[in-house]
Parts: sequence; C-alpha cells; structure tokens
Amino acid sequence: MISPSHNLFLRRRSFSSALVLILGLWFSACGGLAEPTTFTNFLAQGEAAQQRGDVPGALKFFSAADHLMPTNCADLCRLTKHYCDLMHDASSPETQKTLAEYALAAARRAVQADPQSATAHLCVAVSYAKNFPFVDNSTKVNWSRALKAECETAIALDPKQDVSYYLLGRWHIGVANMNFFIKGLVRVVYGGLPKASNAEAIKNFKQAITLNPSRIIHHFELASVYTTTGETKLARAELEKCQVLKPLDRDDEAAQRDAKTALAKMGL
Repeated sequence: MISPSHNLFLRRRSFSSALVLILGLWFSACGGLAEPTTFTNFLAQGEAAQQRGDVPGALKFFSAADHLMPTNCADLCRLTKHYCDLMHDASSPETQKTLAEYALAAARRAVQADPQSATAHLCVAVSYAKNFPFVDNSTKVNWSRALKAECETAIALDPKQDVSYYLLGRWHIGVANMNFFIKGLVRVVYGGLPKASNAEAIKNFKQAITLNPSRIIHHFELASVYTTTGETKLARAELEKCQVLKPLDRDDEAAQRDAKTALAKMGL
C-alpha cells in the first residue's frame, strides 16, 4: 500500500518534474539569456516573485528548486522558511495546506541531511505548527508531542535557539489551557500529552526574549500568557513593546498587527 506521505511525494515530484521541464524549455527559447536551472537560481527567482506578492509564481519556482532534491541542510532550511513565509500571502486554504506540507517535507530532509543541526530540528517543529490547521485531531496530538521533542532537541544542540524556546512556550500555553473536556478526551483517546503549565510558558518566552529581545513574536506571546493568567499590566507592557520594535520577518509583522488589535481592545 502506498502511504499518504508517499503519495504527496509523488505528486510533488510529478508537478515539479513537469515544471522544471517547462522552465528549462523556456530558458532555451530565450537563447540562453536566462539564468541556468540551478537550485540557487530557482530559489532567487522564487524570492523575487514572493516579494512581488506573486504566490503562484513563487510556489512554482520554490517547487522547481525543491525538485532538484538538494542535500544541503542549510538550503533545505531556507526552503522551509520560504514555504512558511509564503503562507502569509496565500489566501486559499488549499494553497496554505500545500505550502505547509512542502515545508514539513523539506524540513524533514534537512534533519536527514544533518541530524546535528539545531536549525533543521527547529524547522521541523515550526512546520508541525504550520500544519496543525490542516490535519485531524489524532495527527495534531502526535505532532504536538513531536513538536515539543524537536524544540527540546534543537535547544540541546544549541541553547541559543530563541525560536525553539518561543515554540516551546506556545506548546505549554496551548496544552495547559485546553478545556477540561478536550483534555480528558485527549487523555482517554490519544493517551494524553506531557505536562504543561503557564509558568513554564512564561519561563520559555522570557528566555526567548533574553536571547533575542528584538523579536516581536516573543513579546506578543508573553503578553498572551500574561493575559491568560490575569496579569494585565504586564501584558500591556509587552504589547506596547511590540509596537516600537521593527519586524524582522512575516511572523513579526503578523504579531505586531495582533498586538495593535489587542491594545485597542484594552482601550489604548
């Protein structure tokens, strides 16, 4: 029996094979003026399309780069981030789902290429989180455990991994604040999840901020857990920090917008 993941691989490879062939013919028709069909050039053209807001175009170039099946861990991590970032511009849930799947596949290959890469393990954890809206409950529970493990592995390999602490904090606040019914259902049906707490979430977000105080996402999530624990003044202070920091990526931009909305609801 062919597994769903193998089917995804076959679909990706079939799509990308045709894409590379078409692009290669187009390059030839241009009399050699276009750049060669290398991973680096496909990635650069995908980045250019992404900056223009051309989601389909960016996806085609990134998929073409992906088809070349690079075994360089750093390249695969870059590709994973591009897939995740492109999700912010994709309006179609189906396109977002495809991008999330591609991100996870690339991240897993990055870990295979270099199991000692903290960044690769972090990429897998991020990709699990990006896939959560598109998978069933059983998969969410299993991947939730895996996400926590990947974050802890990344931190063990590189204690300066601020985003790993950030994701671990999000894991704690998400699991700790499940309602009683869902928590009981997860325990009975899926065997439960590791222990989590808001205190551990705060601890992890603070560590993420210590390592990288410029990341808006760290401050926003710390504000979220403070809101959950009823510490409104502390939450407001973190939300205000979100407004004065410069976004470093698309996730920071989204967090800054959410922080502005949260402050407005506080009457500020």
